[in-house]
Amino acid sequence: MNGRGPYRLGQLVFGLVSMAQTLVFGCWWLAATALLVACTQTPAAAPPVLLAATATAVPTQTVRPLTLSPELTPPFTPAPPPTATAVPTATPPLPQLDNPRNLDMFKAAQAARGEYLLLSTANTGIWRYAPGSFLHPIALEVAANTAYLLDGGRVLALNLAAPTSPTLLLAPGDRVEGVPVIEPLDLTATADGLFVLERAGDVYHYDPAQQTWSLARYNRPIGDTSSHYYVALADRVLVEPSYNFALHFGGGRDDRFWLLPEGSTPVDVSVVNDRTYVMVQNALTVTIPVYADTALVSTFQPDVKIAQARQIVATDTAVYILDRDGRRLLVLDPKTGALQRVVQPPPVSAFWSDGQRLILAGREQLYFVNEPARWQTIPGGPVFAGTPPHDPAVWAALGPFKVPVQGSQLGGRELQMPGAPRHYRLGVHEGVDFYWGAGTPVWAAAAGVVIRATHAYELPDEQSFNQRREALKARGYSTEEDLDFYRGMQVWIAHPDGTVARYAHLSAIQEEIMVGTAVDAGQLIGHIGNTGSPAAVKGPTEDAHLHFELWWGDHYLGQYLRPVEVRELVSALFSQP
Repeated sequence: MNGRGPYRLGQLVFGLVSMAQTLVFGCWWLAATALLVACTQTPAAAPPVLLAATATAVPTQTVRPLTLSPELTPPFTPAPPPTATAVPTATPPLPQLDNPRNLDMFKAAQAARGEYLLLSTANTGIWRYAPGSFLHPIALEVAANTAYLLDGGRVLALNLAAPTSPTLLLAPGDRVEGVPVIEPLDLTATADGLFVLERAGDVYHYDPAQQTWSLARYNRPIGDTSSHYYVALADRVLVEPSYNFALHFGGGRDDRFWLLPEGSTPVDVSVVNDRTYVMVQNALTVTIPVYADTALVSTFQPDVKIAQARQIVATDTAVYILDRDGRRLLVLDPKTGALQRVVQPPPVSAFWSDGQRLILAGREQLYFVNEPARWQTIPGGPVFAGTPPHDPAVWAALGPFKVPVQGSQLGGRELQMPGAPRHYRLGVHEGVDFYWGAGTPVWAAAAGVVIRATHAYELPDEQSFNQRREALKARGYSTEEDLDFYRGMQVWIAHPDGTVARYAHLSAIQEEIMVGTAVDAGQLIGHIGNTGSPAAVKGPTEDAHLHFELWWGDHYLGQYLRPVEVRELVSALFSQP
C-alpha cells in the first residue's frame, strides 16, 4: 500500500456522502414543486365540445380556497433560465384583457358542478377596431366568414377572413324599397340571408351574394294593430311583449303565433332546428320556455339564477345565455338546462356561437375564444363622432331624476318606454309615459332653465289630425314637424349636465314658467293632459298622461339600446320619488 490509498478512500467516502445529500435535496425539491403545481391547478374534467381545450373543471369534492393571483391564471409555469447566447425576439405586445377573476362566478360553477373559464390573452384572440367603430353592439351573427354586427342603429359587416375595417350596410335614414329606415333593433342570419328587425316593426332582408336589400315584412302602417312591439328576432320568429306572443312569419308558410307564459316579458329568442327558445322575465325570475313548432315541450330548467339577461343563443350542443349586463356567459345543456360552464368575459354586449366557435363583441373589440393567436389592430372604418348616444356609461353618469308625477310609477308595458313603435304616426316613441289623471300636477324632474314653453297652444280640430295622418301614410314616416305637432302643449328644460327634458301633452303650464326661467327640481311646471294626442279630439280626459322625453344632443334616452336595457336605464335614472 502506498501513501495515496488513504486519500483516495477519503475521496470515495466524501463522494458517497455528497451524492446522498444531493438525492435528499432533489427529492425534497421535486416534492415541493409538485405540491406548488397541485395547489395552483384545478383538476380537469371532460368538457363539452366548445372551449374544451381551456376550460377549468370544478372538482366535485371539497375545493381548496381559490387563489386570485393574476400570475396563476393560467397555471404558472416557470420560464427557462436565460442563457448567454439567447437573443430576444421582437414580438408586438398582445392586447391585454382587464378581466380579474370573479369569485362569485367561480362559486356558481362549483355549486352546479360545472366548469369555470376566465377569458385571457392565453385563451382568447382579440381584434381591436378604431375608436368609435362600435360602442355597444346589441346583435352579432356570423355567416360565411362575415360577422354582421348591429351597433348604434347601424348594420356593419366585418370580414373574419381578413382583418379589414368594417363595412356599413344599413343605417338610419337609408331606404329599403322606398321605406325609410328609422332604427334597426335586431338581426338574424339564415340560409336565406340576413334579416333585420326595425323598431317600427318592419323586417328587412339582405342578400349577401347580390348585396341588395328588400322589404321582407312591412308592419308600419296605421291600423288596428297599433300597439304591438316586436323586441327580438331569430330565424323567422318574432317575440312581442305587449300581448305576450311569438310569431312565425313568411318562409312559405302563413303567419302563425302562440302565446308565451302569462305575466312575463320576452327578452330574446333563438331558434335551432325545430326548437324555439324564448327567454322571458318577470320581476323576480328569468325563465326559458322551449317550443316545437307552436307547442310547449319545455323540460329545459336552468339550475342557475339568471339576472340582467341580454341574449340567448341555442345550438345543437349547448344553449348560451349572456347575463349580468354582459359580464357572464352561461353554457347550459340544451335538453335539461343543467349548467355546463360559466364563462367570465371582459365587458361585452353581444355574442355568437354555432356550438363550436364562440365570438363576443364589446366596445370596439371582437373576442375569439380558444383562438389566442388571432389578434389584430384594425384601423379605419365608419366611426361615431363626438359622444356616442348609446354608450350606457354616458346615461348612467346622469341623474338621478325625480319622478315628474307624484305617486306615479314607470309603466309595466314596454310600449310606454323609449324606442317603442308608434304605428299611428309611423314612427318611434322617444319618451317615457307616466299615466295619471288629467289635471294632475307635473313637477320638474331636475333643476335647470326653461328653453321652451308653449303657452299659446291651440288644440287642432279632428280634420287637422286626419289630414296629418294622410300625409304620414304618403310619406311613410314622422318628420320633426309631425313629432312637434303630436307633443301638443309642452315645456322644455335644459339641465346643467347637458340633457334637455321635454314635458308633453300638458293641459296647462304655470304662468311663471317662461323661456329663461330657472326652475328647481320638484317645482310645479304644469298639469297632465292629452294635447297633441289623437285622443284629444274625444275629450280632455281621454288617454291623459305625461309624455316625458330626456335628450342628450340629438338623441333620446335609450336610443340604440335593447328594450330590456332601456327599462333598466330608465328605472335607475328615476330612482327618486
